[in-house]
Amino acid sequence: MKSEEVDVSSVKVVHIKDVEGQRRDPPRTSWILVSEKTVGSKNIAMGVNETYPGGMVPEHMHETEEEVMLFLSGRGMFVTEEEEIPLEPGVCIYNPPGAKHKILNTGDEVLRFVWIYSPQLKSHRVENT
Repeated sequence: MKSEEVDVSSVKVVHIKDVEGQRRDPPRTSWILVSEKTVGSKNIAMGVNETYPGGMVPEHMHETEEEVMLFLSGRGMFVTEEEEIPLEPGVCIYNPPGAKHKILNTGDEVLRFVWIYSPQLKSHRVENT
């Protein structure tokens, strides 16, 4: 059987080592790997966050975006108005639009997680000029 040719011209590959991390305060770094700006995606954004010991992602809310976070290393706490959820490797959080939340690193190592937004944040989109 003859193999079919597969058109992979639309597939994009991004390696985190080739992406400049965005450092923020309190001390944390975020790498935006998939977005309209990086690969031309229209409906989703994905990246990696490292929050350093004693650091946090301050309380915030996404009006229209769903967010999923998969925690890969470290220990922390996901804090909403109603509950505090312990974080450790393997924990996956779904945060619906409109839900205030913050992420605390309560451990002694980097709290590392993958984040996904749908739709992507306005800051991840190409600006219309």
